[in-house]
Amino acid sequence: MFAHWLVHGLHSWASLELWFSLFAVFGVAWKCRIAELRHRRSEAALATRLIEQARVIERERLRESERSEILEMVLRNEPLGIVLDAVTRLTGEHCPEALCAILTKHPDGGHTVFGPELPPEWVAALRVSEAVPAEAWRNRLETASSDRQPGWQTFTGSLNGPAPAIIHSWPVEGTSDGPFGALLLCYREISGPTRADLPVIEAGRKLATLAIQQSRRYDDLYFEANRDELTGLPNRVFFDERLNRALRAATAEDQGLAVISVDLDCFKRINSTWSRRAGDALLREIAIRIKSVLQPDDALARVAGDEFAVLLKTAGKPVKAREIAESIRQAIRKPFAFEGREIEASATTGIAMFPDDGVTAGELRRTASDASHEAEAGTDVADPLAPGSEVLDRATICEELRHGLLHNYFVVHYQPKVDSGRRIVGFEALVRLDHPQRGLIPPTTFIPIAEESGLIVPLGAWVLEEVCRQVSQWHADGLGRNAVAVNVSPVQICRPDFAKSVADCLERHGVPAGDLELELTERLLISAAGVAQEQLQALRDLGVRLSIDDFGTGYSSLSYLHRLRVDAIKLDKSFVQSVDSDALAHRLVKAMIGVAQGLGLSVIAEGIETEGQCEALITAGCPLMQGYLFARPQPARELEDFLRASARKFDAASSASDTNDLLQIAASLERTEGYPAGAVLGGSSILAA
Repeated sequence: MFAHWLVHGLHSWASLELWFSLFAVFGVAWKCRIAELRHRRSEAALATRLIEQARVIERERLRESERSEILEMVLRNEPLGIVLDAVTRLTGEHCPEALCAILTKHPDGGHTVFGPELPPEWVAALRVSEAVPAEAWRNRLETASSDRQPGWQTFTGSLNGPAPAIIHSWPVEGTSDGPFGALLLCYREISGPTRADLPVIEAGRKLATLAIQQSRRYDDLYFEANRDELTGLPNRVFFDERLNRALRAATAEDQGLAVISVDLDCFKRINSTWSRRAGDALLREIAIRIKSVLQPDDALARVAGDEFAVLLKTAGKPVKAREIAESIRQAIRKPFAFEGREIEASATTGIAMFPDDGVTAGELRRTASDASHEAEAGTDVADPLAPGSEVLDRATICEELRHGLLHNYFVVHYQPKVDSGRRIVGFEALVRLDHPQRGLIPPTTFIPIAEESGLIVPLGAWVLEEVCRQVSQWHADGLGRNAVAVNVSPVQICRPDFAKSVADCLERHGVPAGDLELELTERLLISAAGVAQEQLQALRDLGVRLSIDDFGTGYSSLSYLHRLRVDAIKLDKSFVQSVDSDALAHRLVKAMIGVAQGLGLSVIAEGIETEGQCEALITAGCPLMQGYLFARPQPARELEDFLRASARKFDAASSASDTNDLLQIAASLERTEGYPAGAVLGGSSILAA
């Protein structure tokens, strides 16, 4: 019995131990399973964190890439509007619930708004000076809205559609002058930037600050580089750029505009009679006076020593442009006080209208400048007799010309030609119509119509008669023999009796043929056949000198020069204007001078206005010159005293030295009692402007 119980007990104990063993195995397995599940969850959480971190890193990398692109745009001096639009897009992408904008302040109080995602109505409303509270330019406004910040009510109250529920703003810092902009986030719902948004917003604010500062520094440097130091006005390069922008806008909007050239009549005389300081003070004062006449959208520049250029965006009609030109001349005529004394000045203006007179900045400025140079002192070339005028038609102009010939309304003015030593070697005769009501009218106004109508023949005959009479009179008065050049129309050359009429005129007044030079146009070079060729040969046989005017702008064929056998060529002023600043123009002028001299021709350059042009032409070997630097065209009576004094000076100098020039004559003329002020030499000029 005991043995049975022992055996049964041992068996039960073995079973129990087996069960304990099984439970132990299951426990270990369960623990392993739990550990495995925990490990998997840990791996999943780690993977999730890694993915999120990767996304954050990628987003940050994209932000940095976009910021780098914006920084590169700033370094490339991309237009400010493009850069700030990129900043607003970058900020708006990372703050999707808001519409981003950047505002900059104008000097007049208005705003420029950047933000391509902003509704157009919001943009228009934000441009108003009162639309932004003053505090927004200085400090961050975290929850600025129309309810909680009255300063925004001007903006939100002007909107017809939905307005922003909340506007958050950050100032865009400026230089020492203070803030000059603000970054706005406009929320349609009650909301605001999250903590994660703030670094993006701060980065956008700093980028905007950097872009605006860089743009202003670049603009300041560019303006300084293209600014006239004396008057503070833009120079010619800056003016041409602004004019080109205005032309593009005018073309797009199908509008007109005007360019006015303002040329001082008395600057050289003031410099010589008073002082260089007086001349500088006058230029500064005239810049202020012209500005006072103009509208804010107009532009003013000093493009040469005594020449200003005006861009009129508000004057699309010739009548309006003439009114402004007259206002400018009236402003300049007011006496100018200098060191307790008064200086009187005057100006000549020329007008060019877009698109009638040119379609590029260079064409318009040159046309206006040429018009002012061809007008008489203190007048305006935009005259009612001008072609295309709304006042007089061509038939009326022809009648005025006939009336002028009948009643002797025409006059001849003379412009000196000088050599490299600035000694007078002759004159060019220029005809003017001295209208009893309209005053002096330049030849560009009536010569084309005179040629078309045939009136150029009697007009040309009168000019030739008057020039020969004047040359004879100068000689009789002891003023020496002065060769004079006269412009001749192809219409005159093609008349079979032209050469004989010239010979008869010379004989009547006792003028040697060598004292007369006839200036021909390049147009005549290709049409000189038959009668014209015969007349030119007869003039050469007579001993009259022939020259080609405006050489280099037309056909300029050497074969024509050889066939016509002219004595001289006149280099066109389009080459002269850039001879001191354009290396190609200088080489071209030098080449033309070399070719002409190789053919035995004399060379004269016309249109010299600056000392730089004069020196460049002398360097290129040009022997003769003509232009406003030396003298304007003047009536013969205003030249007589000068010629008399000049003759005495050179007669005395010829026995002592051959190095006297017109600067030395100027000193003596200033001491000559009773000498007319308008002819006193000053600086390097022969005659006062």
